[in-house]
Amino acid sequence: MDVEQVKKKLHTALKFGGFNIRREFCGKIVAKFLREGIDLENKHHFDNCVKNLCSSLENQCLLGHSIEKEHIDRALEVCLKSGYDRNETIFSVINAFDFPKVSYNLDRKQYYLTENKPRLLSSADSKAQLFADRYATILHRTKRNFIQKATENTNIKLELQTVDYLLTLSNVSLNHTLVLGSLLQVSEGKYYLEDPTGIVQLDLSHAVYYGGLFAENCFVLVNGHYEDKIIKVSTLILPPGEEYANSRPFFNTINYFGGPSPTPLKDSVKLRDHLQRNRGASFMFFSNVWLDHPSIFEKLELLFEGFNPSPPAAFVFMGNFMSESCSSNKMDTLRKLFKQLAELINKYENLATVTNFIFVPGLEDPCTSYVVPRLPIPSCITEDMTKMVKKAVFTSNPCRLQYCNKEITIFRADVLPKLLQASLHKPKKSELSENLTRTIISQGHLSPLPLNALTVHWDFDYTLSLNPLPDLVVIGDKAEPYEGKYKGCQLINPGSFCESGFQFKAYNPATDKIEECLL
Repeated sequence: MDVEQVKKKLHTALKFGGFNIRREFCGKIVAKFLREGIDLENKHHFDNCVKNLCSSLENQCLLGHSIEKEHIDRALEVCLKSGYDRNETIFSVINAFDFPKVSYNLDRKQYYLTENKPRLLSSADSKAQLFADRYATILHRTKRNFIQKATENTNIKLELQTVDYLLTLSNVSLNHTLVLGSLLQVSEGKYYLEDPTGIVQLDLSHAVYYGGLFAENCFVLVNGHYEDKIIKVSTLILPPGEEYANSRPFFNTINYFGGPSPTPLKDSVKLRDHLQRNRGASFMFFSNVWLDHPSIFEKLELLFEGFNPSPPAAFVFMGNFMSESCSSNKMDTLRKLFKQLAELINKYENLATVTNFIFVPGLEDPCTSYVVPRLPIPSCITEDMTKMVKKAVFTSNPCRLQYCNKEITIFRADVLPKLLQASLHKPKKSELSENLTRTIISQGHLSPLPLNALTVHWDFDYTLSLNPLPDLVVIGDKAEPYEGKYKGCQLINPGSFCESGFQFKAYNPATDKIEECLL
């Protein structure tokens, strides 16, 4: 092999990619690849190496800046040891305010980390932007789905139209329209479809609804007949969901999920092997754990005693942590209850040393009420607990858990009752879990609701995004326990622990198995 020729070829290829790298660094890169046994004379291997190097350098925000040795070292580490990173973790809890924010580059058809820092007190423009961002994500996914369907079956022709295209038709009618947009109620019972180009009135008198819950602000695909500036809707369906494997290529090597690693740990072979070697590891999910309930400590003692011989990886307790809204005069009571819980946990040595105790606030727990994402419960309430139980973590709502190569998203909110209340179409009770699962996953969002039903910090709406899909979504809902699966993503609700006879859900990451449990 002519090493000098390969160096020259690499230097030219990186230059075309927008990176003018010193020759000495090219020599270092080639030497490293050769030591790893990568045949750079093979065009496929060479192109892959160049693509990964460019992607890693872009993620370090180096375009137009001087590239130094540490940048090359980091790029080589990502290219050669994805998932074997120095920041690799078996288990991490990721606070919503630490989630990475990504945006889509239309030219490159790739997601990139954004540099703009979100603010809790955001400008009025952020409200419109959050819907534009949701729309763009669903639009790209829908177009990919249409292309795939057309490839698989040449007889299928699916073509999206925009609202402004319809409005320019004036007196002309269309026998067939297919438009992606958000449902908008302008006045009582009068619905419109909105996309970034405009709004058009809908006639829903003969509409048939397929497989989901259709509330205001939900994105839908409308099919029907357009005449006199009104779409007479024949069918209303949800946008297609997208499996993780089909979304993943558009994120390249960036860590879209969060955590200390700069690359997604879902790709780690090492962590996948660790998971298979620890097939007994499990997670227990509880919602509405009222620490002031008369029977709660008796039930928790029974629970901890049963699990102490074989401790799970984590207990995830979701609020509300008191049966009534925790006003300022009850904060001291809650602090004492958490301390009492810590004393109970410390009675069981195995649990206290092995198991992680994760606490996710409800909408009525202390801090800012009824707005998501929510900050963790204040440290003035939890400090006794965190001092006594070393593996106790008080996190935000929503939050994310990474265990080996599994990704879990947790959200405590009453999503199903609010969606049912706002939905244009009420499915049968037996179909509720399936319809909710399809709605959440097709919207790619934990709260596809009107903002007056569940208030969201505008700049932090991305923390509720499900793109790409995690392995498991846990929604702490006051509704009866439910579970469903769509596009490879499982969605569960453990039910209200103190109101449903002390029910909870168990999850085994190695097998993806969900079990319903009862104390």
